[in-house]
Amino acid sequence: MVPVEISARHIHLCREDVEALFGKRCKFRLLKKLSQGKDFAAEETVDVEYNDQEIKGVRVVGPERKKTQLELTLSDAYRLKADIPIRVSGNVDKTPGFRIVGPAGVVVKKEGMIVAQRHLHVSPEDAEKLGLKSGDQISVVCGGSGERELVFHRVEVRVQEGFKLAVHIDVDEANAAGIKTCGVGKLLIDN
Repeated sequence: MVPVEISARHIHLCREDVEALFGKRCKFRLLKKLSQGKDFAAEETVDVEYNDQEIKGVRVVGPERKKTQLELTLSDAYRLKADIPIRVSGNVDKTPGFRIVGPAGVVVKKEGMIVAQRHLHVSPEDAEKLGLKSGDQISVVCGGSGERELVFHRVEVRVQEGFKLAVHIDVDEANAAGIKTCGVGKLLIDN
C-alpha cells in the first residue's frame, strides 16, 4: 500500500521570473510543507492567461526551479482552450506558452504549460526493494470508496534521494476515483 496525494494546479518559477513577478527581494512565504524533499506551497499566487482566458490565484510551489513550469489539469486545458501535453514534470520542451501576471509585473513564457503525468515518488532504497528504476511505468489501484475504485496505468516511476513513497495524481484523476484529500493505493508491479 502507498499514499496517494492530490496535486492541484500550481506553478514553479525560475529566479528571473520570481523577480519580474514579485520584485527583486522576493522570498516566498511558507503556506505549508509538501511531502517531497524541500517542496512547499507558498502563500503567493499568480494569475495565468492563455487564449484570452484567465485562471486566477494559481499557487506558487517552491523552491525555485531552473525553468518556469505551469502544471494544470485537463479540465483547465479545456477551460483555456489549450492543447496541453501530458508530461513528466520538468519536460517542458515544445509545450504551449502563456502569460503570468504577478503583483510587480507580467512575464510571457514561450513554453512551460503541461498536465503532469501521474507518477510515483520513491527513494533509491525503496526502489531497490520494489525492483523499480526511474522511467519504469507501473499501475496503481486506488479509490476513495469501492464504488469509485480505479486502476491508473502508466504511472511514471521517479527515483530520487529524499523522496518519500507516494503516488501523485491530479485533481481530475482524484475526482474520478472518489478521493477527496488523500488516499491509499496498491502498487501493481510486474517483476
